[in-house]
Amino acid sequence: MSKKTAKWEKKVKIRHGEPIECLGLTFYPVKVARYEEFTEVKNAWAVRLSTLPVKYSVMSFLSALWALDIDSYKQTGKVVGLFPRVLHMLYLSLRLEYNTQEALSHVYCKNGEFGELSHIEVTQDGKTVTITPRDFAAYVRPLVAQQNGIELPDESFNPELVEAEQVMAEEAQKKNPLQYDTDTLISSVAYASGISEAELDDWTILLFERRIRAIERDKKYMLYKQAELSGMVKFPKGNPCASWCYDTKSLSAAIIPLGDLQQKHSGLGDLTNTVDAALGKDGQATQKGT
Repeated sequence: MSKKTAKWEKKVKIRHGEPIECLGLTFYPVKVARYEEFTEVKNAWAVRLSTLPVKYSVMSFLSALWALDIDSYKQTGKVVGLFPRVLHMLYLSLRLEYNTQEALSHVYCKNGEFGELSHIEVTQDGKTVTITPRDFAAYVRPLVAQQNGIELPDESFNPELVEAEQVMAEEAQKKNPLQYDTDTLISSVAYASGISEAELDDWTILLFERRIRAIERDKKYMLYKQAELSGMVKFPKGNPCASWCYDTKSLSAAIIPLGDLQQKHSGLGDLTNTVDAALGKDGQATQKGT
């Protein structure tokens, strides 16, 4: 099978919400029934390495988040919480029950210490698979992102520009605050789609979020088009929503929330207690390294 054929075959599987085999594991798209759980961990999957201190930004994705959490724990007694959230997202995609302490017991470091990450092990259907940081970055991270509509950041963007845009977005939100609630969102999409909320629970999150964008795009298109056709409104730079079929191009570099990592991504008590259990008093790993 040619690479081109495999690429399009993969796109069809993702669009249809079908599982995909990778590295000996079966990855599934997360469904709306797990939406609240998904929203709690998905941002960790899309962290922009270039916004982290230089020490971490030059590492592979998984290694960087591991090192960040361990350094934070050693310095403050608390973890940022990004690495456990990435593990949680991985388990969601594999349809495995997630327990932080159990998952961390299958994380292996070189020299048997909480230093450089060696690999993680995952068991699915009785088969244990080793995932290295390189394999995670090359295969697992992009696949899970594609299956679940997570937009991965372009690391070439200027970190200062990204942060400035995020600050602007946060200021704009303060002027027009919304009361975010998962149940309300699901109810709204179900209403607009003419189906029940129970039916919506069986949708994949990718389909769900694409439908949200389609509904919003259609409403904006109708609003702007009607205003334009009335002759009462003109858009000097063109209609900001020129099509109900396609999104308007955005030059924004900000994809994920930035700011203070300890505040925004902290796992708080549960993750800190879990690391306490996984680490010895002297900060050494309790599991054996490779």
